[in-house]
Amino acid sequence: MAQRKMNTSFALTVVLIMVIVGGLVQTYLPWYSMGIAFGIISFFLAIPSKSAFLIGLASGFVLWALAAVWMDSQFPSTLPSRMAQILPVGGSVVILYLVTGVFGGLTGALWSWAGSKLRGTH
Repeated sequence: MAQRKMNTSFALTVVLIMVIVGGLVQTYLPWYSMGIAFGIISFFLAIPSKSAFLIGLASGFVLWALAAVWMDSQFPSTLPSRMAQILPVGGSVVILYLVTGVFGGLTGALWSWAGSKLRGTH
């Protein structure tokens, strides 16, 4: 089966859709609901598995990193700086936000890839 090439503008549109839908579902549902939504989107849009993984990674990273920054700016707390001291990030809150984004990205990537594989797209 021939590998289908993803259009860059389509990929960016899917990232935007995933960020919006992921943000909405995480507002009302548990943290993993973002991944389920990404898998459903990848399934119904028949995104190729490699592209689905990368799009899910980018979407999850953007969503969780921006959510961490936004929550810290809206609800100031000493918790992020204390967590940055405990975790091996050198006391940097920015690196803590990036690590949060990486975990969100991996969650989104795996669920998006799974949705694509469930559809049978390569």
